[in-house]
Amino acid sequence: MFNIGRVASRDGRGITRRELLQAGGAALVGQSLAQGLHAADAAESRPLAAGAKACIFIFLEGGPSQLETFDPKPQATDDIRGPFGSIATTVPGYYVGELLPMLATRADRYAVIRSVTGFSGAHDAYQTFTGDARSRTSHGAVVTRLTEHQGAMPPYVHLGGKLFRSTDVGGGVLGSAYDPVEIPDPLDKDVKLPDLSLSADVSSARFVQRRGLLGAVDQVRSGDLAGAGVQRFDAFYQRAVGMLTSTRVRDAFDVTREPEAHRVRYGANFFGQSLLMARRLVEAGTRYVQVKWYDWDGAWDIHGFNSTGIERMEEELCPRFDQGLSALLDDLHERGLLESTLVVAMGEMGRTPKINKWGGRDHWGNSMFCWMAGGGIPGGAIIGATDDQAAFPARDPVLPLELAATIYWRMGINTNTDPRVRPFIGTARPVEALV
Repeated sequence: MFNIGRVASRDGRGITRRELLQAGGAALVGQSLAQGLHAADAAESRPLAAGAKACIFIFLEGGPSQLETFDPKPQATDDIRGPFGSIATTVPGYYVGELLPMLATRADRYAVIRSVTGFSGAHDAYQTFTGDARSRTSHGAVVTRLTEHQGAMPPYVHLGGKLFRSTDVGGGVLGSAYDPVEIPDPLDKDVKLPDLSLSADVSSARFVQRRGLLGAVDQVRSGDLAGAGVQRFDAFYQRAVGMLTSTRVRDAFDVTREPEAHRVRYGANFFGQSLLMARRLVEAGTRYVQVKWYDWDGAWDIHGFNSTGIERMEEELCPRFDQGLSALLDDLHERGLLESTLVVAMGEMGRTPKINKWGGRDHWGNSMFCWMAGGGIPGGAIIGATDDQAAFPARDPVLPLELAATIYWRMGINTNTDPRVRPFIGTARPVEALV
């Protein structure tokens, strides 16, 4: 996280925090943000493959069942198939679970990888967010580092609570400057922007006045240091000021500005309103938005013995997912944003092929799905297949790092020629059918 309003006790040029505050240094509320923006734009300049302008990454915490969603097995026995049927989609020959009727009618707009494998099956989400269980550097941080971001909006935002057992995922080796701005509760009537907040007693007008005082101090302080580098840093400082004082930035985080009918379209729940805020953010210029499915008590973990079992797929999980994701697809399409916005939805695992004795499904890392749309993803593509129990890939397995490479490619990072991405994907290549 950028630390807005908290500065080091000494700034590296001999002036103490107390001295700067005495010189009107409340303006320094934007200085560390400026440093973060500088870092975010400091990537080496090189041509990139044409890619999406933004990404909405939807994390389905707890791990959704593949059998009740995008890989039903209607011919399997009851203990594998489960209590729900399957329905036809707009893609000939492709069926989804009957609990996703809205997405079934939109199957020609999205792709599904049914043969994702190689996950640990643990509640840590490292492979989901980074591609590698050993890594703590998220896709959002890498995209922010390696692609150009312009405008006042924060480039990387996380909507929802902390990641279960993965609170250290973020900037990783790139540093805290690449951590996301975190919005724990998009439904809060007064959404707090922790990285963009002025001190309680400093209005934006007063902030701008004090910024002028800081500028006078900087002129004296810089002396013979003035030059192209200093001028470039000042440009990032100006962007930080823009974030802090722009009503447009703050308005983008305010879903109450949407018509009531539009909010209802997404669903009057945490997930639906998070997706609506994500659309508002990418429309305003944010590069990468993570959306976390509820908090832990609403996750897709349907063991049965310590939570409700498969029945919750019908009562809560699938209906909200179906409505929210369908509304996002439609909204992006209607606004002309779908082709320029990559949307990804997945969990950190799948679920066991057989229903357990408590009426639920347990952790399963050998087979799961990844749902993708927009940003150049071919609509109607069904990649890979699993065996007759949805237990293991039967064709075209896709590993976590290959998913990461696919996201980077679709976001305009050339995974073949750009050496900067290699530390994050190794030798992995994007999924061929999606590039």
